[in-house]
Amino acid sequence: MKIHVNGDAVELPEGTTLAELLQRLGHTPEAVGSAVDGRHVPRAARVARVLADGESVTLFQPIVGG
Repeated sequence: MKIHVNGDAVELPEGTTLAELLQRLGHTPEAVGSAVDGRHVPRAARVARVLADGESVTLFQPIVGG
């Protein structure tokens, strides 16, 4: 299947989760925030979030502070 990560096309096996994608790309879970098709995916939900063909994943640096 093909998805887009920050605008770049990426080929993945069917059934790949968001957590597996992050691991494949070399990101630690705490290092990035994530959204799929514009909807935020909390860190704890990534392991259960199976990606589908054509979806768009956005990875971003989380902002902390106040």
